[in-house]
Amino acid sequence: MSRPLPDARSPWLTLLLTVLVASVLTGCPEEKVVCTAGLDVCGAECADLQGDPSNCGACGVTCSAGEVCQAGACECPSGAAVCGEACVQLASDARNCGACGNACPADKVCNAGSCTEACSPGSERCGGGCVVLANDPLNCGACGAVCPDVQSCHEGRCMYDVVTACFTNGQLVGIQAGTDRMGPRRQLGSGVQALAAWDGVVLAADAARSVLSQALAGALGTVVEEDSLGAVAASPNDILVDPPYVYVLDSTNNTLQVLKREGPAQGQGLGLRTVGQVNLGANTSPQVIAKRGDTFYIPLFGTAGSDFQQGNAVARVNVSDPERPRLVDTVPLTGLDLQSFDGGTTMALPYAAVSVDAGVYVALTNLNPANDYLPNGPGMLARIDPVDGGVHPINLGAADCLNAGDVQAVGDHLVVSCLGEAQFDTASGYRAKAVRATGLVLVKDDRPVASYALSPGCTGGPEQGCNLAVGGRLAVVGNAVYVTDVNAGRVFVVEVRDGQFVERRGNSTPDAKGAALDACPVDPRRTVSNAIDIVAVP
Repeated sequence: MSRPLPDARSPWLTLLLTVLVASVLTGCPEEKVVCTAGLDVCGAECADLQGDPSNCGACGVTCSAGEVCQAGACECPSGAAVCGEACVQLASDARNCGACGNACPADKVCNAGSCTEACSPGSERCGGGCVVLANDPLNCGACGAVCPDVQSCHEGRCMYDVVTACFTNGQLVGIQAGTDRMGPRRQLGSGVQALAAWDGVVLAADAARSVLSQALAGALGTVVEEDSLGAVAASPNDILVDPPYVYVLDSTNNTLQVLKREGPAQGQGLGLRTVGQVNLGANTSPQVIAKRGDTFYIPLFGTAGSDFQQGNAVARVNVSDPERPRLVDTVPLTGLDLQSFDGGTTMALPYAAVSVDAGVYVALTNLNPANDYLPNGPGMLARIDPVDGGVHPINLGAADCLNAGDVQAVGDHLVVSCLGEAQFDTASGYRAKAVRATGLVLVKDDRPVASYALSPGCTGGPEQGCNLAVGGRLAVVGNAVYVTDVNAGRVFVVEVRDGQFVERRGNSTPDAKGAALDACPVDPRRTVSNAIDIVAVP
């Protein structure tokens, strides 16, 4: 495996960038439309036959009103039932109230599946039924306003609950929480690297074009506003929304950019304008932002060219005046016992962070730069005491976790994503041919209490039809954790229940609902697919 760029978001971003540049799609001269992985040519457009209700399973096959397209078949949306040949909501359909064919009298309405005299508080009458316009996907914001494909109703607006970015082919994919159904894949930019969501808008930082694109959370392929990220060759690692401000972290230019919402200046976007910036220092390579009060905690990975001398630390930035962010100090991570496997060289190389009541927790990759960036110690967390700045290491266990890559809170637990130790086949586009200790670790009271492996039993590699998973970023909806796969473009869904992991979509264990979501299909011309980021839409 080759060395990463000094500003790489992960130890493998350089490889993925190489694949992206080397794999520009070139159709035959007579072709008018060339589609990226997961999309097919339908007329003059590219369509997702697995999730497009206008081209469901085949070009031109249109789902009926109220139906969604899932896995190439037209189905009723979540909560609906088939009565005759139509999808109906038994809770509010006056002709099918509580059961197919159970019609309410003309002077009554269907309220929560029962024929009653009036609607209950908080619901409104639509036809002969009672609905909550704020969250009814068949009456979203107004009677008869049906949410398309697998979108949910968020405060009267149709949106996806979770959005994934496919770095390798520049697509966004929406997912419905609970059902874990995917919407159609939509093209947005060419190198989306980080996501955030605010007020019905998905923000996507595009590294290839150095812009912050905005798309409505229900229309992911349509850009409604774009804002410059300033410098060329930007590597926007993270976006933090803290209304009315948006902060973008750039690991190449070592900057924290501040944008402020000042109204819908363009289309239906947020109307952002850059109002401030702070430089965190040359060769620091900042990774993510964790906010605690008026202070940002920003892990500094460092760069190979400077022997990581400006990394292996966490910067603290004061944002009491958001338009004038100020670097206060750095918390060093160089004195920690990193549990080196052989007593040799290993570095913290911090990669992600989250702030909870107990302190700020930082994910440590614990790699050896002198040995092709392989793990030379277990994946670890560092807990920073915000009062005295003390740092306390937490060993996540080498058998379950190497190369800790992300950390998020789920209730009173922490979930850590472990990228593992992967071996890549450089002759076939840098796809993983072997990987170990990649998955999730559940932490409670500074102690690992459960683990989940992403690729158990998948040891044959791609030649044996086994697309190995390499863990990536996390998004949390309730007690469900959505984890991306940066090798084969999938999304795994695992619930946290009673201090344990319960698989919902993944390796198809007896308790699972099915296989991991094929969010970003592997294009044979690229051989690797990086589901680089994922965000829960409020």
